[in-house]
Amino acid sequence: MNARATFARALLAALSAVLLGAASPKPPAPVPQPRLTDFIAPPGTQSAFQPFMLHADVWIGIDKRARLDTLVYALENGARTCRVTNADSLWAVDYTWIYPHSVFPPRWYDAQALLQAGDSISVPEDAVIQFTFGTCRIGVRAHDYASARAEALKNWPPIMPQRLAGRLRLKLERAQRVLRGEPLE
Repeated sequence: MNARATFARALLAALSAVLLGAASPKPPAPVPQPRLTDFIAPPGTQSAFQPFMLHADVWIGIDKRARLDTLVYALENGARTCRVTNADSLWAVDYTWIYPHSVFPPRWYDAQALLQAGDSISVPEDAVIQFTFGTCRIGVRAHDYASARAEALKNWPPIMPQRLAGRLRLKLERAQRVLRGEPLE
């Protein structure tokens, strides 16, 4: 008798939904992809971001417990710097590498190389690019922003640091599984 009552309630709910025109639940909206402009600001600009927005994947020469100021300075071509508030004359510089999953030939680019590649293959400004990005945070000693900027540009890594490459291999594999619709373990 109890099973019949449960079945009757379920049948009544289904019929009500059909008769009243209730829509089936909508699938969740796709998450908007980050844009390259979210990570590369025009030279000389300043943006107020929380420190977690810097997304460092590997740190070199800086204590991970160090508190960062919330004022982030954008350098040319993807590098950003931020003052470390609890260390004398220490600035954190973030260098960004990007792996595009669409539009570009698939490989890791630093921001400079990505812009050059985009120009060479005439990527439209409104192109939708799915990408994974990684950041290397390096400590720089400087007394002011101008000195920190000069050091950051002078020390720009010509190739991806090996420790970052290892971290990003795992990050990239996870991103590719998600894009293929495979479940993460």
